[in-house]
Amino acid sequence: MSFEVTVLGCGEAFDERYTNTSLLVRAEGKTILLDCGYSAPAPLWDAVREPNELDLIYISHAHADHCFGLPAVLGRMWEDGRRKPLTVVSQPPLLEQLRAAMDSGYPGLAARFQYPIDYRKAVLERPLEWESFRFSFAPTRHSVTNLAVRVEAGPGRFCYSGDGQFTDESRALFAGVDLLVHEAYSFDPSPIHGDFAGVIRMAGEQSVRKLALVHVKRNVRREEWHRIEALAAYVPEPGEKLALY
Repeated sequence: MSFEVTVLGCGEAFDERYTNTSLLVRAEGKTILLDCGYSAPAPLWDAVREPNELDLIYISHAHADHCFGLPAVLGRMWEDGRRKPLTVVSQPPLLEQLRAAMDSGYPGLAARFQYPIDYRKAVLERPLEWESFRFSFAPTRHSVTNLAVRVEAGPGRFCYSGDGQFTDESRALFAGVDLLVHEAYSFDPSPIHGDFAGVIRMAGEQSVRKLALVHVKRNVRREEWHRIEALAAYVPEPGEKLALY
């Protein structure tokens, strides 16, 4: 069974060159979007042309570079004639904020959708079973509540951190996965962001097979790329496909 992750964007909130971190996952005949910031819709629309293709959207936390693109994505699917149900998964308080953002950005539009949206809660106490997938969640340390997610389908095991420094809970979530896409904002340890050395060390300790680092601080990417290369760290570019078998 193939399990393909496409990097739609890998940038941080205020990067002038790289769009917001967002991932497209294809497995078991389903298409899943992980995070949808304000600059994420354009690369998504380039990768997904069919309005009924996207099956589920997961939002990790409430920052604009991870969720403010959702109203545009939902609106375009309506305009393009979508009728297939869509599932949106996030923390319970954020689900209400996402509905409010839709009404704020495009007042009254959601009431005209021809497709139903199933809002599902991401909670720590139990995994979310959806179709042939299992989603499990763990908190990271960030300036707002962020939930890392583990996606399992068949033998494939993939994790995405969202933003934030790893915790004991997220370390356990990442254990033994085939691919971990984790934020690495800078070289300096931070209470609210991942750092290169710490994330690389943690991934090794948790027997992660492949690690991809995203959400790199813009000036670090520009001015300290030689340090990233010296670590032999894998920092993907937009459009790269990470296939698992």
